[in-house]
Amino acid sequence: MKLYIKANNLKIVKNIDILLHHHISKTTQLLDSTSDFEYRANIQSAKELEKQKEKLFYDTRDLSKLIKGIYFGNSSCEHLIPHIKEIVEAKDICEQKHYNFVFVFPPISQNKAEDVEYICEFLSQKKHSEVVVNDIGVLNIALRYKLKPILGLNFTKIIKNAFLDNTIQSDITTTQLQNQKELLAHSEFELKSVREFYKSLGVGRFGVENIAFDFEFLDEVPRFQVDFYYPHISIANSKACDIAGSFEDERGYFVYDECSKYCNFASLEFTHTKLTGLRQRYNTVFKTSINLDIPKIVYKNDRNRVIWEIFL
Repeated sequence: MKLYIKANNLKIVKNIDILLHHHISKTTQLLDSTSDFEYRANIQSAKELEKQKEKLFYDTRDLSKLIKGIYFGNSSCEHLIPHIKEIVEAKDICEQKHYNFVFVFPPISQNKAEDVEYICEFLSQKKHSEVVVNDIGVLNIALRYKLKPILGLNFTKIIKNAFLDNTIQSDITTTQLQNQKELLAHSEFELKSVREFYKSLGVGRFGVENIAFDFEFLDEVPRFQVDFYYPHISIANSKACDIAGSFEDERGYFVYDECSKYCNFASLEFTHTKLTGLRQRYNTVFKTSINLDIPKIVYKNDRNRVIWEIFL
């Protein structure tokens, strides 16, 4: 596999060396349950990747030396699409570091279609530029500009086991729990007809998260490559944004025009005992999954990628 960094904003790209250095810092000894959600996830996921790097990447060097590229852009909300100047700067930084650059689009409404066209036109100046798409509309635009689309997590949406880890015996029987987990491990990409459809469009890669997932079809024709997102799992996302609604009552929970983007410096934590470990950033509810057990069928293919989201 190859290691890529998911950077939601330019600040992360510009400070990538500092952020990656944290995993060897003595401050890891100070982490406790009161430490910031994302900071703990950064440290803990780095330690897990450090432990498994020889198996996953066939390399024992420091993680910072194993990075092959950056996935740049927010995959949750159209109001957080980077400005073209930020895209140019992020792309320049990647070129200086000899990183591959992959731009990430969130689900898009008609209001932002013109921005998507402008960005795709810019990216098309370089042949075979990769873009992550999260809806059919952006997929069509990317194909029109002869970009190389990657199917984002919206294309592999399955019901997430947000609460199964917290389920107690009185809630459900052991057999019922196992049956639910088995059902949640499957996706439409197991169907040959689905893979053939996307292949006919020139798509050969899709994203999955660090959840129990049946990957056996990866050895079947037509073959697909995998983007394995780690360590955050998106439990739910929508056009409704609790953070926007909390800060600006007059706009409500659906922001159609310009957004104040309070989510860049605020998040919501769920404190209910059944919702332990869930946090909302942007318009998306996340759960962290640190334990990493990537099947051999995935990591044996050096064209597959780990997409390490060091900060949301």
